[in-house]
Amino acid sequence: MHLLKADLHIHTSEDPEDLICYSSTDLIDMARELGYEVLAITNHNSSAYSAYLRDYARERGIILIPGMEATIQGRHVLIYNMDFSTVSRSSIASLETLKRPDNLIVAAHPYFPSRVALRGLLKKHIQVFDAVELCHLYSRTVDFNRRARRVSKEYGLPMLGTSDAHQRRQLHTTYSLIEADPEPEAVIQAVKEGRVKIVSRPLSLADLVRIPTKMGWRNQVLNRFISSNGKMWTALEGPGGHGKKA
Repeated sequence: MHLLKADLHIHTSEDPEDLICYSSTDLIDMARELGYEVLAITNHNSSAYSAYLRDYARERGIILIPGMEATIQGRHVLIYNMDFSTVSRSSIASLETLKRPDNLIVAAHPYFPSRVALRGLLKKHIQVFDAVELCHLYSRTVDFNRRARRVSKEYGLPMLGTSDAHQRRQLHTTYSLIEADPEPEAVIQAVKEGRVKIVSRPLSLADLVRIPTKMGWRNQVLNRFISSNGKMWTALEGPGGHGKKA
């Protein structure tokens, strides 16, 4: 078995909900330079995975696992290597019926102060989850992972360290070393069995504030762009809906 350097929670410019300045191929190239051997692109409610990206990653020595950060009951859940079209967005409990040995369900940043964090729903649906994420957004004095660690220990669930990167500066802040053969199913099984060593460093307080602030600002820009372009498109469509000729 190998000790594989992995990050299983990263977003790219193909994400429909966040403004991100690097593409999936950019990410793979950056990850290769940093020595990663396993990645999952987990865009919000959208899968970037394709045969082309799988092969692009493989040619660079990286295993690409299909992933998504799904919003279910209004909360974020990381899901891997499954038919994403079968996932109900209205019921976390229904994920239990989709569990298989070769797929993975992870509680994403469960106690981060956000309306999309699982919080009490993690314990309520603990049987659904295979692992709990250790979120990179913490400092020495402010750490929203403490409760996640307690729940992990209480229920015997492994923890998985990820960067949840939306910006380049987030890459390589937290990742996992997974003891597994270099195959997607073997990596998933290793995570479930807790053969994971988390490598992480606390952020400075400045970065802890800067990263989510920048993310929020970018998304305001994105929303304004979508809104203004939607109005432009409506104007071009005209009342008949067939568009105006130049």
